[in-house]
Amino acid sequence: MDYQNIIVKNRENKTIELADFSSLNIEVLDNSKLNLKLVNFSKNTNLEFKAKVGKNSTLAVIFADFSNSDIHFMSNVDLVEEGANCTWNLATLSSKKSQKQFDVSFKHLVGSTTAIMDNYGVAKDESKIVFSGVSHITEGAKKSITRQNAKIIVFDKEANGTASPILKIDENDVVASHGAVVGQLNSDHMFYLMSRGLSKEEARMIITMGYLKPISTKFSEDIQNRIEEVIKEAM
Repeated sequence: MDYQNIIVKNRENKTIELADFSSLNIEVLDNSKLNLKLVNFSKNTNLEFKAKVGKNSTLAVIFADFSNSDIHFMSNVDLVEEGANCTWNLATLSSKKSQKQFDVSFKHLVGSTTAIMDNYGVAKDESKIVFSGVSHITEGAKKSITRQNAKIIVFDKEANGTASPILKIDENDVVASHGAVVGQLNSDHMFYLMSRGLSKEEARMIITMGYLKPISTKFSEDIQNRIEEVIKEAM
């Protein structure tokens, strides 16, 4: 598979926004920072992401998936030197009969590294969202911190959500946690909005926008407008 390579040099600070990528290979060298903003509207069914983060460097990823097709996304981030840090924020919307799987994994290869992941999804109609992945703190990676959070709102009876965070810890002096919530649309919220005169469709739209739209504010104006259009069409 051909990868698009992005290398951030020593002591460099970059912000990159990419739309409709397929395969990425990222390297953030020592004392550097990459703010990577990814948005997917395409019909690519298989997406891959690989990254290495160096000494005292940060990789901050924001990934907005608003495609209307099946997706299998595989991501592996290696924290290879002390002080390496990765933050990961993902938001996705599935509708109709789309099947979306996101496998996001981190590997702490040395001590004093940090990986924080937050995944959010809305599943409607007969679609399915799966959040999975492994946060692995290897032997010797003392004082490392890893955290996984996943939350999926299921709008309809035929829709499905699964969150399966996995921690693999081979060292004692670390901080590791995970949380997963999959649940139906809150009926109290719906009742409140509809009691104020909104239709069911309008209430669902407001809840969805409130849940997924915040990630769009991280992107350029053109991407923000397109995300809002896609959400409205899907609802």
